[in-house]
Amino acid sequence: MSAQGDNPYTRLRELLAKKRAQGLTFEETRELVALHERASADLSLSRETEGTEQSVLTPLVADSFNEVYGGVPFTRRRPFQFLLDFYRETPLVAWKYRLYLFITLAVFLIAASAGVVAVLTGDTVTPTAVLGEGLTRSFEEAVNRDANWMLAASIPQVMRPAASAGIIINNSFLTVFAFLIGILLGYWTLAIMFVNGYMLGFVTLLYVYTGLTTGRPELAWYFAAGVMPHGVLEIPAIVLGATAGVALGVSWIFPGHRMRLQAFQETAREVYHLILAAVLLLIIAGLIEAFVTPLGAEMLKQPDIYSQAERMHLYYLKVIFSLLLFGGFLTWLTAGRLEARKTQ
Repeated sequence: MSAQGDNPYTRLRELLAKKRAQGLTFEETRELVALHERASADLSLSRETEGTEQSVLTPLVADSFNEVYGGVPFTRRRPFQFLLDFYRETPLVAWKYRLYLFITLAVFLIAASAGVVAVLTGDTVTPTAVLGEGLTRSFEEAVNRDANWMLAASIPQVMRPAASAGIIINNSFLTVFAFLIGILLGYWTLAIMFVNGYMLGFVTLLYVYTGLTTGRPELAWYFAAGVMPHGVLEIPAIVLGATAGVALGVSWIFPGHRMRLQAFQETAREVYHLILAAVLLLIIAGLIEAFVTPLGAEMLKQPDIYSQAERMHLYYLKVIFSLLLFGGFLTWLTAGRLEARKTQ
């Protein structure tokens, strides 16, 4: 504990005061827990030897116990403190586990590239092997059906709240499932990422390629406007969930100098930020998919009444909205790198 100063009790009091006044960073929270454990051990030792430190340590340990294990009354905390802590600490956790995040993202992008290549080369074997024959055929048929411009426009307005709930539950289940099976060194988690990445690349280029080869380049914009508004949050959410799963699996298989269970528990306490972020992103994405993505559906259903120029304006608005949304997410996430540099 020498790194924390010659008097750890003074440091513990400082952290307790700061936590109540303005909150702690992720690293300061870990330091608070470590100092509380040390003070508790010292208190136990002083009782065994009838030491004089009992009168000092007893109230200090009780005080820090309340802060560490949640015994502090709610009125002593600032309103929305949890949300503020989550907003500040999640980028730090993402930056700490950036290696796993990059690996997960790389698997996703490589798989998406493989799906693109399959369409360009006319490969029918690989898509069937990765996605299954039924799913591959349904995608190909969907491109032909969408000659009538029905993508993301088939949800009746009265059904959109229920559709939103279904979308959120389905995507959240997929993300949490990818996290939970990360115990297997992330193998199955990465397999899920590969399948989803391949699917995205395959379907995207299927629309683009079909539009170009049939003289309907609008089909590519139509697909982008029907997928991007919610997709720019759904994909990062799945990546964050998979990152947490891989980190959890690695901590169990390769605990380093720590006990295996200890490494697993410590990692789980950190990566839950990523899971929570993923679920929140999926909730927002589900609402967008049900209420924003279908906007302008009437215009797409009546191509004879509305001109291509009018439809293109709708596509542009949705794509710009998507880019702004994704830019805001990246700005928040990359703030972790800047914050990490400040604390180094």
